[in-house]
Amino acid sequence: MIWNKNHLGAAYYNIATSELFVMEDTPEDTERFDLSRALYRQCQPQYLVTIAGAPLIFLNAVKKMLMETMNSERESLNSNDRVRNTVLKLVGKKEHNYERCAHRVRCLRLEFEPRNASNSVRLTFLNSMLNFKCHAMIHALGLLLLFVDRHWNNIALDPSGKPSFVALNYVTLRDLVMLDDDTYKALSIVQARDHPSLFKFGKTTTTTKGASLFALLNRYCHSRPGSQFLWKTLQHPTRNLEVLQDRLDAVEFFLNPANQSVVENLSSCLNHVYRLTNAVLACCSGSQAKASNWYKLHKVIIAQRNTHFLHSGNKFIYIQTVSHVICIGDICENYAERIGICKRIAESITNESQYVKYFIEYIVDFSESRREGRLTVKPNVDPLLDELNHVRRTLPELLTRMGEKDMREHLPTSVESCNMLYLPNIGYVLAVTKWNPTPPDDVVFRNLEFKFSIDNVNYYKSSSAKGSYENLDCQRGIFFFPTNCFGSELDETVGDIILKIAIRQNHIVQKLIRFVKKHIAQILQGVQLCAELDMLLAFSKVARDYNYVRPMITASKIIDVQEGRHPILECLTTYVPNDIRSGNGGSLIKVITGPNSCGKSIYLKQIGLVIFMAHIGSYVPAKSATIGMVSRILTQMLNTESVGLYASSFLQNLRQINVAIRASTSDSVVLTDELDKGTSENSGWPLVAAVLNSFAERGNNCPHVFAVTHAHSILEFLPRTPLIERQTFEYIMNEDETVAFLYRMVNGSTTSSFAHYVAKIAELNKDVVKRGFEVFEKIKEGSLPSCVIQRSDTLKRIVQLSRKTTNCNLEELKSLVKLAVLPKVTNNE
Repeated sequence: MIWNKNHLGAAYYNIATSELFVMEDTPEDTERFDLSRALYRQCQPQYLVTIAGAPLIFLNAVKKMLMETMNSERESLNSNDRVRNTVLKLVGKKEHNYERCAHRVRCLRLEFEPRNASNSVRLTFLNSMLNFKCHAMIHALGLLLLFVDRHWNNIALDPSGKPSFVALNYVTLRDLVMLDDDTYKALSIVQARDHPSLFKFGKTTTTTKGASLFALLNRYCHSRPGSQFLWKTLQHPTRNLEVLQDRLDAVEFFLNPANQSVVENLSSCLNHVYRLTNAVLACCSGSQAKASNWYKLHKVIIAQRNTHFLHSGNKFIYIQTVSHVICIGDICENYAERIGICKRIAESITNESQYVKYFIEYIVDFSESRREGRLTVKPNVDPLLDELNHVRRTLPELLTRMGEKDMREHLPTSVESCNMLYLPNIGYVLAVTKWNPTPPDDVVFRNLEFKFSIDNVNYYKSSSAKGSYENLDCQRGIFFFPTNCFGSELDETVGDIILKIAIRQNHIVQKLIRFVKKHIAQILQGVQLCAELDMLLAFSKVARDYNYVRPMITASKIIDVQEGRHPILECLTTYVPNDIRSGNGGSLIKVITGPNSCGKSIYLKQIGLVIFMAHIGSYVPAKSATIGMVSRILTQMLNTESVGLYASSFLQNLRQINVAIRASTSDSVVLTDELDKGTSENSGWPLVAAVLNSFAERGNNCPHVFAVTHAHSILEFLPRTPLIERQTFEYIMNEDETVAFLYRMVNGSTTSSFAHYVAKIAELNKDVVKRGFEVFEKIKEGSLPSCVIQRSDTLKRIVQLSRKTTNCNLEELKSLVKLAVLPKVTNNE
């Protein structure tokens, strides 16, 4: 990251996929550094590199960001889970100045750049890819490249290799809907345990504890790339209307019953799409390459064909992925004119990708590889390899015949059986395994060279196993094997046939790997688009199962949701829908009161989640929804104390509402839940009233504000303006003076929180509840505090004990009298 003149430029490198990402210079807020936080949250980096001489305000913000993230993850993760620690690297300013970093960028070599191009052509190509006028971005990219060059041995998955850059992509945060970490946590959008890490991937189940929006949507993803794309999308809600409409069109298409066969075919193919990494290619290119890696690589390309899925390791990854991506492209080509994602996938399948798939299928013998447990090249691919395989198949018969020949010509009649076999570093030897009746004392025979004896088995070198190199051309790697090998030299002509086959197969595979790497950028682009397709299919399936509707996204200042629902809670329990209305000429500030446990906090979270889902291109849980684009979702909801944050719950509330006041704009949404909680009522409600009044003073520039409070008296101190509207939740008072909550939002307000009724529902001690209700009624009447009532009860007990003629507890009577006369004096005193 480079921060220069209030502009942020950034670049990051994905080690697993060898992809570069850059972000052009973007204006950054100097108070909250929201862009830096959003980019950090989206990338989840292992290292964060910046200049040691950067402005102090930026360095402090970065350090604070890392500490807050680490503390937040430590609180949310289980005790056995590992907290992700990002390492901050501050590099020297002089040796990493702009000139040197820009020079390193000009030396950048991309895998997809023109081959054998001159320096001038290369610079023209780079200028077409990068805007060198964005000084902060170029500085950040050069800094990143220098860091990767210097620390490759420590950060690489393959330290023996060198960094490669197969793709260059842009990250834009200009249209980002801003949410801070507290908002993500308060709305249960993502959690630290949800993150699809490099080493672990599974379907997260939605449970009462730890349920999140990501977990709900991820249940419908078919592939790991799809899960990772969903994670990034949740970290990047957008205001780009074109992107949102494109996603919503795709979801609508997949929900159409007439297109269910397309959905099923795509879903079946996506099950076989995997992440393609340098590690996979390294496995495929090794001499011990397993068939499973190549199979998965193949399926990535043919993603639309029904192919058997193999669970035998990870060597087939590459082939499987490539094949299925191409098949998905074939399916999408039929709908390219109707759906944007289908058009992009179809266009990503180039002739080069088709060639990759063709050569993999032409060269790799998957059925034979499964039987052999190792990579096998098909017949008729390489004549020399075919000849080697022929010798390997006929070798057992050949050795048997040669052993019989040596037994007749060179061994005595006392030898009953012998074998010709191959020993590494020794060659082919004749093993005499059975004698009649016993082995002779002299083990030396004419025309046989005795080698050694183990367990009464003597090993000899026969003349047929020796010879010259006349039939072997080692330098050219060409071997000649006559069909009839009688009398030929086994050591030199046949030798270690398994090793020779492996060497030849590795030579063929290496050529295939070089061809695949040459076109890996197009394949990675196809995998990324398939990941987006997987996410959109997940959106459609969750919308189908839970009856979501398509939101109408508009640039107007309006939120109009009819019968909205909480997407997570409705999966766990029965949920009563409620409307959400703000703007469009109506009120912008909603003051929500109501009894305890009537659903106020859940309603606030419902508002935030419905708006958020509309800004990732998903359908929303409602009967109908019209949502104007918002720039920020700000919350004051978390009421947790943390030693690491050096703040009480009330202080955290104040920090959050301070951010909401200062960062909110006309197109923001502010959700505040019991701001006065954690302090006295007399000092809390004036603060709530002042905050709401500050929003109301903005007039038409006021954001959408939804405020929950139990300070009912503030309603009398708020200005009488159409901007402010009172809302509450319905309830019914039964004949036995119990309360039944209806969980339905209506206009108006309530004068009581009914805490004693909630306490009764929670099965608090009946005497305690009764006593609390009596005190509450006395306070409402303006009577004396509870100490007078307690003293009266004490006197009644004294009278009861005094009337007892027998078994009177004198100690109890003594303490009661003392308490009645001097209520502030304890028994010890």
